[in-house]
Amino acid sequence: MTRQFSRVGSVTDDFFRSWINAREQRLAERDSIRVCAFDWGVEALELVPGFECCAGSSELEVLREANQRWLRNKAAFFAYQTPSDFKLSGSSLQFSSPVKSLYRENDTVYAHYFECRQARGRALLVLPHWNAAAGSYASFCRFLNWLGFSALLVTLPYHGDRKPLECIGAEYSVSPNLGRTIACARQGVIDTLCCADWLTQQGYAQIGIVGSSLGFGHAFVASALDERLRVNVFNHCCSTVSDALWAGMPRFRAELEAHISQQELRECWSVINPISYFHEFARFPKQSILILGRYDTTFVRDYVEEGIQPFRTMGLDHQVVELACGHRTIGDAPYLVLSAYHIGAFLKKNLR
Repeated sequence: MTRQFSRVGSVTDDFFRSWINAREQRLAERDSIRVCAFDWGVEALELVPGFECCAGSSELEVLREANQRWLRNKAAFFAYQTPSDFKLSGSSLQFSSPVKSLYRENDTVYAHYFECRQARGRALLVLPHWNAAAGSYASFCRFLNWLGFSALLVTLPYHGDRKPLECIGAEYSVSPNLGRTIACARQGVIDTLCCADWLTQQGYAQIGIVGSSLGFGHAFVASALDERLRVNVFNHCCSTVSDALWAGMPRFRAELEAHISQQELRECWSVINPISYFHEFARFPKQSILILGRYDTTFVRDYVEEGIQPFRTMGLDHQVVELACGHRTIGDAPYLVLSAYHIGAFLKKNLR
C-alpha cells in the first residue's frame, strides 16, 4: 500500500516540484562529494574469496565473471568470523573489521550505542546515508530511545574516523573505482552483521535495521543474509547502486561513461546491487517500510519502482510511504517529522 500526500495548499504540482528541485540543488552543492577518477580497481579485490584475475582477460571480463561466481555463492562472498575484540568505552563501540581493505584507518569499525533501559530486548541498527556527518543521526537514535528501543549507530566504511587521511569526505565509499566500491560494500554489509552479533551478545533478541540511501543498500543485503533482522526501515530505496550513480548523479556518470556502459556497470556491480538479493530476503518472515521522496532526482523513479516491485510480486510484508519531497529534503521540516511519525508507528507495531 502506498500512502501519498496531496500537494500543499493550492500550489500546483509543477511549481512545488520546481521548488523542491531548487532546494535539492542547493543542498547537493553544500554536500558535494569529490568524484574520484575511473579505475577498474581490481587490486582491492585480491583478498575477496572467489576473485580470479585471469591473464589475457580484460578488466571488464574479470569483473563480470567474478560477479557471476560471487552471485552463485553469496554465502562465501559474505562469510566472516565474528570479531573477538569488541570494546565498549562509555557509549562508543569499536572493533576490528573482519575485512581488510587497502587502508588501515578503514579497518577499525566505530559505532555509537544509544542504550534504552526500557528496551526489553529490542534494538535497531542505524546505517546513515552516504557522506553523513558525524553525529547527524544522533537525534534520530534518541528518538528511537524515546520510543523504547536501543540503537546502535554504525559508521560506514570510509566515513568519519574510518576515512583515510587523503580523503576530503567519504569519496572512497562509492566511486568510479569499481573494485574498491565492491570491496567497500562487502565490508559494510559484513561490519553490519558484526554489529548485529554484538547486539545479540548484549541480550537483544528483537533486532531491526534502519538504512538510509547508501545505508539502505547495506541494510537490505544484510537483512537478506540474516534472519535476526526481521524489522526493516528503508529510507530511500533503489534497485541498484550502479543505476543510482548513472541516472541520478551526472558528475559520476561523466567519469564513468568514457570507460563503461550503464549495462556493463550494472553487471560489474551486480553482487552489491540490492535487486540481486530478493530471493534471500524472502526466505525469512520480515516486515518492511519503504519511505520515498516523490520528487527524488537522485534515486530516479524507474529504479525506485524496480526496487519496490519485487516486494509486491513476491508477496512480501511491506508498506510504502511517499512524501512530497526529494532525496535530501526528507531531512527538512515537515518531511522529517512525517517520516519520523511513520517510522515510529511502524516500529511500535512490529518490533515488540
